[in-house]
Amino acid sequence: MVSYLLERGYRIHSGGALGADQFALQSVISQGACSQAAIFSAWSSASGFPQRVQPSIQHLLSHGGSVVWGVVAPRSSRQAVTVGLISRNIRLVRSSLGVVAFLYGESRGTSRTIRAAISSGRRVVVFLCGGGASLPEVPSGRWVELHCSGQCWSGAFLYRP
Repeated sequence: MVSYLLERGYRIHSGGALGADQFALQSVISQGACSQAAIFSAWSSASGFPQRVQPSIQHLLSHGGSVVWGVVAPRSSRQAVTVGLISRNIRLVRSSLGVVAFLYGESRGTSRTIRAAISSGRRVVVFLCGGGASLPEVPSGRWVELHCSGQCWSGAFLYRP
């Protein structure tokens, strides 16, 4: 997905979390496309990111990528972190043309981000990746299987208003 988007001139925005965010970041780095990526952070410094992600964040920054820093200090209260993560996701949606989300299991934060993107009029694609994940309910519109260049992407759905 990262290659597909980069080949078409899109920038890659990510939240810098473990899982799909980390995979996207590694993909950007391996393709030498750091200048085409931005990480939206809840944290005020790289030390707030999970330890396994921190070296990738530093690599991204040293190779022309950017981080849009948040205000949460490392080791803040759970409540401060939650507010910071919600704020990060809102900033990410507002700065993006669309959202590609990977859902595994019950992910309230990702589902909330998907709904925010839909209400902001962004294009939204969701990949269901297991763990009982299901498409978020939306008040209007519908989910349709994603077809791109005549190819159906298994487990991928596009929101249609």
